[in-house]
Amino acid sequence: MAFIRRAVPGDAQKIGSVFDAAVRQAWTYLGELARNPMFPPEEWDKVVLEHAPPNVLLVATDEPDDLVGFTAVHPQEGEMFLLFVHPEHARCGVGRALLDAAHEALRAAGCREAFLYTHKENERAIAVYEAAGYRRDGSVRESDFRGVHLREPRFVKPL
Repeated sequence: MAFIRRAVPGDAQKIGSVFDAAVRQAWTYLGELARNPMFPPEEWDKVVLEHAPPNVLLVATDEPDDLVGFTAVHPQEGEMFLLFVHPEHARCGVGRALLDAAHEALRAAGCREAFLYTHKENERAIAVYEAAGYRRDGSVRESDFRGVHLREPRFVKPL
């Protein structure tokens, strides 16, 4: 069972560890780039600071209070910005609990629709989002990240 709460500055490095573990397992299509930490520790401190209200950064913890997942939403835009679960806690309902909490935060801020982008190769994430009611809207964001071209379809969900 996951417990959801707002992130605090002391969570930053644990959030980074969850991100790194999840990326190593799920983003293998990025090759060598996914095998090593993508961001330095200070970047995770910055993520926590940037997600102070009105933004929302939530963490999921397990019974011994270990951080096992996180999500970030930007209510002013209606965006589901980040969602990662440590692979050891995948398929245990953590991602769904985080999604539900994120949707509630967006609804509480007056959002009537949520949107997100995810890598087109990230089949597992796409399956999770589609199971939660997200549908592709036909738009795609393209970018280059450290020499890798990314195509990210946009998904939307009524709240």
